[in-house]
Amino acid sequence: MTAPLAPPVRSRRRGFGTLVRLGLATLVAGVATGLAVLLLVWIVHSLEHLVWGHEEGPFLDGLAYPEVWWLPIVTVGGAGVVAAVGWYLLRRFGRRIATVEQGVDGARMPWWETLVDTVLQVGSVAMGAAIGKEVAPRELSAMAGSKIVRWFRLDARWSRILIASAAGAGLGAVYNVPLAGALFAVEILLAQFSVGAAVVALTVSTVATLVARPLVGDGSLYTVGALEVNASLIVAAVLIGPLMGWGATSFSAVTKKLSRFRPEGWKLLVVLPLTFTAVGALGAAFPLLLGNGRALATAGFDLSQPALLLLALAVMRYVATAVSLGAGAIGGTLQPSVAIGAALGAAAAAGWAFVWPGADGTALAIVAAAAFLASNMRAPFTAIALIIEFTNTGFDLLLPIFLAVAGSLVASRLTSRESLRGFAPIDPARP
Repeated sequence: MTAPLAPPVRSRRRGFGTLVRLGLATLVAGVATGLAVLLLVWIVHSLEHLVWGHEEGPFLDGLAYPEVWWLPIVTVGGAGVVAAVGWYLLRRFGRRIATVEQGVDGARMPWWETLVDTVLQVGSVAMGAAIGKEVAPRELSAMAGSKIVRWFRLDARWSRILIASAAGAGLGAVYNVPLAGALFAVEILLAQFSVGAAVVALTVSTVATLVARPLVGDGSLYTVGALEVNASLIVAAVLIGPLMGWGATSFSAVTKKLSRFRPEGWKLLVVLPLTFTAVGALGAAFPLLLGNGRALATAGFDLSQPALLLLALAVMRYVATAVSLGAGAIGGTLQPSVAIGAALGAAAAAGWAFVWPGADGTALAIVAAAAFLASNMRAPFTAIALIIEFTNTGFDLLLPIFLAVAGSLVASRLTSRESLRGFAPIDPARP
């Protein structure tokens, strides 16, 4: 009579052992992700100080200007040469580099090729390239996570969850946005919710953020003052949402289309340096275009530039990022999207003041940035969490942000190819 009880006991023991391994792997993944982010952030800050020569704060993360007009041309062009040679050698002699999405699905991520690839990415951004740097910490963290799950012999389900959580934590740690990092893992990489996945993602993201804080800091990415929500802002949010959705859909479509024609082989050695040099020349005239977009977003949130200039900078940023990625650069569009949305929102606020005075310009810039980012990422909850944590606005702007994001997503869906198949979920995988 007692024999049938043995299998459940062994099963409980195996289950407890799996839980212990998962817990340890989760903590190790958080620490490893934090250390990976520390390495990349140290590289970015060191290069920015070395190249741009500013003692207080990284140049590209603020609103300072280069000391000499030709410096952006030489620096960004030089970044194009170094990156082109590096990526050329990697693709010719290295093992194939898996994307984060492929790593989550079980593909092997070679450690040294991935490390070199991520260093080239953040190095290019530090030297002024007009691309986002968020792909690098996600990629390096996912690679670390893929090694950890094998060390702890986790099964396929938990391996997938932990690698996705590590990738999301890389995003969370590099910007001090742990909640958004966890949501990125669950909403975009896993594309399904479970309590277990949420616990692992939140834990890894929190641990990684704490480990990375000695260099990243514990403050929000952008500093904004007190904001007021009124009827004028609510109506403006409803109107601006669809406009941001159409703009973000166009930005995503153009970027993807150009990426299909990325140069390979010797063409990469020619096209990428020329493109980066052209971006540097544009940055010599308009320094706010340089880097991952934080400087332009700050100008939008601070309302520190004329409306027409912000509108022009948003268009130029759109072109510079899309062309850079199409020329063979590896990078993201997260911060560029925030920059474009913030600049457009601030410019729109100036015009809206003539129609219905009273809407806070900074608030409308934040709302527009959230709407643009949500449609570009195709992940509304992650985008909302990112903007709230970026600006530390808490619940103050939730209502106008929700309205703008909803309008943005509807406009984006109606103008994209997926609209032909109705409102079915969009594949969250990013190129």
